[in-house]
Amino acid sequence: MRIAVITDGKNISEKFSRVIRFTVFEVLGRQTREKLRINISADDKKEALIYIFKNEGIQVLLCSRIAEDTKMELEKNGIKVVSGLKGNTKNLIRAYMKGYLQET
Repeated sequence: MRIAVITDGKNISEKFSRVIRFTVFEVLGRQTREKLRINISADDKKEALIYIFKNEGIQVLLCSRIAEDTKMELEKNGIKVVSGLKGNTKNLIRAYMKGYLQET
């Protein structure tokens, strides 16, 4: 499974601003490894995110805040969105995989 996290260093970013930095993690069993980091600064982030997520096989987005229209567009394209999160990215991924975090 591939999970994207809007990141700020090792933590989830609390901003979904003009420049989005996200890290893609590959989850294999109990192992989580960083796959790649991507910056998006396009004016039309929704389309850029959907394009990248589909091409990279990303199934889940973990984030703090996200515009409702962006969230709806991602979900319409089969990407689960879990928002309202804070903290360390790897801890959040583990919590998601254990079923402690639900799509919002």
